Amino acid sequence: MSARLRLPAALLAAAALLVAVPSATAQPVLRTPSASAAPAAPAALPGYVCFWSEPEEHGAGGGWCYNGTGYSEAEPRVKRHAKSFSNQTQDTFYALHFLRDGGCLYRTIYGGDYSPNWEWWEKFDGVQRSRPADCQPG
Repeated sequence: MSARLRLPAALLAAAALLVAVPSATAQPVLRTPSASAAPAAPAALPGYVCFWSEPEEHGAGGGWCYNGTGYSEAEPRVKRHAKSFSNQTQDTFYALHFLRDGGCLYRTIYGGDYSPNWEWWEKFDGVQRSRPADCQPG
């Protein structure tokens, strides 16, 4: 094969890869299980606190994000399995863990806070904006 023919073939192969591989900048598919929860996100979304099932903001299905409205129970893929989070707001939120005996614990998530390997991952049940009066710090 001559050099002339190799270049167009290489360009065609590269173009085929661009079509076959989704763009990293493509908008995430929005799946909103409730009014206070928001998109499955490949990266932290501005205005949300997002949780992922794997360290370093990774995991099947992307991140589960909360927009700060009321209480929202975590989606099953991150519930008691949120290994990383990122708060892309200046607001404070409270991650909640409900104990078998009926009590609960909370963990404060400050504005701009993140954890690439969250030590509270196995406790995360839900999140809310207001500090819960009937829960203990955890």
